[in-house]
Amino acid sequence: MKKQDLYLILILLAAAAAVFFGYRLLNQGNADEVVVYVGEEEYARLPLHEDEELLITGAGDGTNRLVIKDGQADVTEASCPDKICVHQHAISEIGETIVCMPNQVIVTIEKERQE
Repeated sequence: MKKQDLYLILILLAAAAAVFFGYRLLNQGNADEVVVYVGEEEYARLPLHEDEELLITGAGDGTNRLVIKDGQADVTEASCPDKICVHQHAISEIGETIVCMPNQVIVTIEKERQE
């Protein structure tokens, strides 16, 4: 390995670290809301700090059960055949998502909108 290769690796590592920490810095703050989309339409906007359960009707009359508890959102049941969304971990940080492709349901954590 040449000296230039080592410099290139160090520059790439520094750039990756800068992007990672920049993203974390820009997205820090309170994760206030769970936003549910069906297709491209917003279906529901719920506070993350209140325990709640929601039955989501997705595409083709498919359903997903969203449970918000202890500051985390989790899809616990789904009518889709593969149930990948059910096996994903609960989310609580800004930008995290749970996706159910067959039902076209997206659950994401966002900051509270300022009206």
